[in-house]
Amino acid sequence: MPNDYVTLNALCGELNGALAGGKIDKIYMPEEDEITLAVRSGGVNRVLAISANAQNPRVHFTCRKKQNPVNAPSFCMLLRKFLSGAVVDGCRMLGEDRIFCFDITARNELRDAVKFMLVAEMMGRYSNIMLVDGANMTVKDALKQASFDTATKRCLLPGAKYELPPQTKLKLTDRDAVLSHVMAFGGGRLVDHLLSAVGGLSRQTAEEAVYLAGLNGKIDALSLDEAAKLTETLSKLADVYSTPIYSPCVSIKNGAPDDFFAFAYASMGAEFRAAGTLSEAVDVCVGERDAIERKRLHSRHLVKACRGLIGKTRKKMEKCIARKQDAEGAERNRIFGELLMSSLHSIERGSKSARVPDYYEEGCPLVDIPLDPALSPQQNAAQYFKKYAKQKRTAKLIDDQIAECEDMLEYLRGVEVSIGACESAEDIAEIERELQEAGAPGMRKAVKGARRPKPTEPLLYDIDGFTVAAGKNNTQNEKLTFKTANGNDIWLHAKDSHGSHVIIFAEGETVPETVISKAAAIAAYYSEAGTSDKAVVDYTARKNVKRHPSGKPGLVLYTVYNSVAVKPDAMTAFEIKK
Repeated sequence: MPNDYVTLNALCGELNGALAGGKIDKIYMPEEDEITLAVRSGGVNRVLAISANAQNPRVHFTCRKKQNPVNAPSFCMLLRKFLSGAVVDGCRMLGEDRIFCFDITARNELRDAVKFMLVAEMMGRYSNIMLVDGANMTVKDALKQASFDTATKRCLLPGAKYELPPQTKLKLTDRDAVLSHVMAFGGGRLVDHLLSAVGGLSRQTAEEAVYLAGLNGKIDALSLDEAAKLTETLSKLADVYSTPIYSPCVSIKNGAPDDFFAFAYASMGAEFRAAGTLSEAVDVCVGERDAIERKRLHSRHLVKACRGLIGKTRKKMEKCIARKQDAEGAERNRIFGELLMSSLHSIERGSKSARVPDYYEEGCPLVDIPLDPALSPQQNAAQYFKKYAKQKRTAKLIDDQIAECEDMLEYLRGVEVSIGACESAEDIAEIERELQEAGAPGMRKAVKGARRPKPTEPLLYDIDGFTVAAGKNNTQNEKLTFKTANGNDIWLHAKDSHGSHVIIFAEGETVPETVISKAAAIAAYYSEAGTSDKAVVDYTARKNVKRHPSGKPGLVLYTVYNSVAVKPDAMTAFEIKK
């Protein structure tokens, strides 16, 4: 995306018009690198998101609701202390760089006006958010503190003087310097020549500037008129918000929004879709990408713990199989014992072996049986019978252990699918408890007697007048199937796949096939088959579903069912929003 001064300055102009004079009502910190400000201005309530995430740094208004932590982080508490009830005077860019500055007037304990600057630096892995005292330009606190930042050559600690990161490139608004640099072009790639010395440009914006100046494809030196035209184009782009070409939009890739732009970049040859505001375009494009990345990061420890337990269970199963193979020699020990008992009269005490006829084989061939010289022939036979009995008991126990391992692996594959369906901190916490109880390595054990949080609720849908519920994890699946649903409700599950249990609440009515097909699409979407083009889903009356003998939550057995082939679909249009 063109995360450069040209685009961000246009966004800043848009935010300034919406925020100027607004009052900060609430301050939250839903992520460790993101803050949100609830601002009321012009009679409208807006939520401003400021993220210093390395992959997706951004500033924009958002409609996305995030779960806030129970205990606010210290940086959030500091912002609340100084900025709650404050007025946003305006928004501006600092140093013609990717730095937003929100000028804020607050009131101290004596009700005197105090000036602050909320600075958001959108610079990839060096992104940061700082509260700066407007009177003496010192840092009150920074989201990411550093005694000395080797990249920006600054100290980012409370009390330190706030200084802008060093800028080695030319400013876009310095027309004379930019013109001189453009005139020095001696051939090659004009875009690379611009990017080498002119700041505030992404490659996409530089290519668009060359295109708008009519120099696309030119590889030799520029005339004075051509250089002046390119410089004029760059100057207009530096303040594109105040020009007629400003028209916020998003580029479309594979039918979905991909990147945000202050106007449609003709040089890209891409499909563009108009957006109401640039902030809205940012929210649509980057917000969804950020949500996916956050979800991956938040559930990363669950994936690691689950895979660790899967590996541990597989190793245990391999050991059990090896022990079972050793125990398969039990029958041989029984036979040796019986052969010794039938030939006691011919075996001398103290012998190291006995050669006796094997009447279990045709022709009764002689077989050598190892003996313990310290034992009598009868005691040696008893030893073989004892080994036989022990191996038989061991084989039975090992079979049970192998069955337990198979059930555990089946259960954990279902947990893996559930992790992918997590949507909130509560969903993650519920799976954490499952893995704790299962003994996953690296998971803290639940404290005995600790109060258990309220269970999360399944997804709910209203499909053609029928209520449909889909469990997002094993705990929800267990409750939904065996406690919530009635015997005649319709139960659905992706065939031969781990995933959600879906219930159509029939309420005594006959469920139409169209409703079953839509519910089946939901069951397929929230399963291992969710990424395939088509999946088979089984459905039956809930009374035909029984708990699995292992007792593992979410594992079931079912009979007397029908199947339907559907395309996996989340059916969000039918979802009942909580």
